[in-house]
Amino acid sequence: MDLVVNPRLTKKEITTLYDSVGWKKDVENIDNLKKGLKKSFVIAAYEDGRLVGLVRALSDFSTVVYIQDLLVCPEFQGKRIGKTLMLHLLNYFGAVGQIMVAAKPNNDARKFFHYLGFQEGSDRQLSAYVMDRRVH
Repeated sequence: MDLVVNPRLTKKEITTLYDSVGWKKDVENIDNLKKGLKKSFVIAAYEDGRLVGLVRALSDFSTVVYIQDLLVCPEFQGKRIGKTLMLHLLNYFGAVGQIMVAAKPNNDARKFFHYLGFQEGSDRQLSAYVMDRRVH
């Protein structure tokens, strides 16, 4: 596996990866997503030249990091790609005090993020509020 920081992703690579994990709403406006990825901190995982995973974060590089996306193609899940991407990201932002992650509420995500040392917001008396303008 090869990791690339802030790669030049094609629309096809982005669409294929996001579609593979069922995030079709994210690629409805592929130009907007591509622009967002360019303005984010991204680490991509490649296997034999194929994009198989990525993690995307937004940060002020001082006080907070928001991890927006962590995706791994289903056929590559369970091969420590997500863990490797997250550990590289956490290392890169090692001096930042607060790290937030947006994740689908399921047991696999819960176990994975707990394993990495994250706590659920309710455990820390925090709530998350979302306004998703993509919802029709």
